[in-house]
Amino acid sequence: MNQEIIRAAFAEWTAGRDPLAARIALFETVRDIPYVYPASRDPAEVLRRRAGSCSGKHYLLGELLRLLGLRVRNMICRHRFNESPLPFPEPMQALLLKNEIVDLHDYLQIQVDGQWVEIDATWERGLRDFGFPVTEQWDGRRPMLLSVVVDEEFVVEGDPGRAKEEMLSKLTPRQRQLRKQFLESLSGWLQELTAEMRREGEAG
Repeated sequence: MNQEIIRAAFAEWTAGRDPLAARIALFETVRDIPYVYPASRDPAEVLRRRAGSCSGKHYLLGELLRLLGLRVRNMICRHRFNESPLPFPEPMQALLLKNEIVDLHDYLQIQVDGQWVEIDATWERGLRDFGFPVTEQWDGRRPMLLSVVVDEEFVVEGDPGRAKEEMLSKLTPRQRQLRKQFLESLSGWLQELTAEMRREGEAG
């Protein structure tokens, strides 16, 4: 059933498009699924709910791009929100001033002309107006700006969800608690920004 849902979305989003245009359309559609944490990492569930974290969104996009015949590999990087240039609200900034917030971020690489190219569909397009690093127009070939400042990156071998859980288990309990607290605050802030974007769209 889950694969049927994913294949149906693939057929809808690529209909009438050549392979390059289809690649771009798949990225743009998944990119504009709102970021939510916590959320299911299951690609079909991301489709049903039209919401997902960086993990779920990239697991979905990876499956769609593989259906297009592309070579895809899942990536995980370690980063610290303390290094992010995002204009976080004051409560989140206060948390960063007192603590190091470590996180593990999912994204993809696809092979284009023999080279591995980064793809990051974390933030929806409208968030660019609020200072988020968003690839608004992609030509289907060039590497994208990642949504985080990378400390260390890893090519995932095997199941990406299991790999992420294993890496998260190596964080200290305090690091995991701070990460969870910060991501929940981030998700709440993003929901406020999304509501603001919708109001502006309706007013326009």
